Amino acid sequence: MYSLENINGVCVYKDTMLGIELRLPEENCAGMVQTRQLPAIDEKSAIEKAFSEPVSGKTLHEIAREKGAKTACVLISDATRGIPTAPMAKAAVDELVKGGVELKNITFFVAIGVHRPATEDEMKCALGELYGKVECVNHTPFDKDNLIYLGDSTNGTPVTVNRRAYECDIHVQIGKVEPHEFAGFSGGRKSVLPGISSEETIRVNHRPERILDPNAAIGKLEGNPVSDDMIEAAELFGIDFGVNCILNNEMKIAAVFTGSLVECHSAAVKYVRNYLGVGIDKPDVIVTCPGQPLDIDFYQSAKALIGMTEILDGDIVTLLTCGCAEGVNSPDMLRAFASGSTLPEIERWTTEHYEIQMDHVLLLTKIYRKGAKVVLSCPNVSDDEARTMLMEPVRDPQKALGRAMALTGKDCPRVLFYPRPQTGLPYLK
Repeated sequence: MYSLENINGVCVYKDTMLGIELRLPEENCAGMVQTRQLPAIDEKSAIEKAFSEPVSGKTLHEIAREKGAKTACVLISDATRGIPTAPMAKAAVDELVKGGVELKNITFFVAIGVHRPATEDEMKCALGELYGKVECVNHTPFDKDNLIYLGDSTNGTPVTVNRRAYECDIHVQIGKVEPHEFAGFSGGRKSVLPGISSEETIRVNHRPERILDPNAAIGKLEGNPVSDDMIEAAELFGIDFGVNCILNNEMKIAAVFTGSLVECHSAAVKYVRNYLGVGIDKPDVIVTCPGQPLDIDFYQSAKALIGMTEILDGDIVTLLTCGCAEGVNSPDMLRAFASGSTLPEIERWTTEHYEIQMDHVLLLTKIYRKGAKVVLSCPNVSDDEARTMLMEPVRDPQKALGRAMALTGKDCPRVLFYPRPQTGLPYLK
């Protein structure tokens, strides 16, 4: 999907997903780095083993049988997460049926949070051979008639979740674990909050003072107020069995962990930490992209920048390339950026008028505060939208690279290619 080769003294970078090719003299090229690749595994045998040998607790069919469960909900992620859900969904359903739950009483809930609803094609992809055999519905974060209040978290978040999912006898979550911009890591408890929580619950959990808390950071769980809240919400909801996978750079399953909520997620996080560190020598320019599935829109694509928060500063110019077929796809994000002409004005207005999808505004301002410059090459984000988000638009990728190099003010700037940085934990050597 991404390659870099030297052809007669010219370095050629190719991104086959976006269909772009960038060229620069070899003296300017600092190489390419990526999150370390993990080999794909034999999905069938690995998933079977994970379900038969949970990290902790009993198997899913044992839990279902002991509870005398007649109905089951399975929480799955939306298309922006790019999880190959189908084989894990099949294993979960087999276990539930073995435990006494009839197929007709198993419902899959797409844990969209406040993202757009999943399409029928996306549901079909997620369920695979199960499509049409089990019911699959989108969560409804604004439908008060289908929400139920479970109590407040220690931090004062009112935990309100999908009533229909909650009222099922047994609860299963399927997700993936990777670095997350303010929850530390994705997966596990996030299937409940934000996954099937009300808009109010998500908004309170994602509120500015929590997102800007120093402990609410990529790769950090201990003392993270956002993550702590999520765990409490998932415990109030009652996740009986967790399924968390790790994906490699090709979005193939590299590992699967199952078991009780916290222990299963912790095992996946430990595994992830062992291979995610990406050490780099500081360049003058970083060329990056979010890759699939985040490339669907700019709200998601911004995670490529946010993933480099620790290394970006005024000495590095970033060129972000993305497709964003659905555009920015976040009016709230644009509205917040348009609220002022300076960073303090934008931050103050955003904090005072906060809505959920303004979270990335605050996270991007962390980078802008350090003087970081961003050139954006994206066909589906307008020039005005890019400038509103404090980025310099240059549609042509090759010209955008030239502009990024010129902004360094150096005669021979060093350019590093770093696709999909949000999948790792980058640090300067």
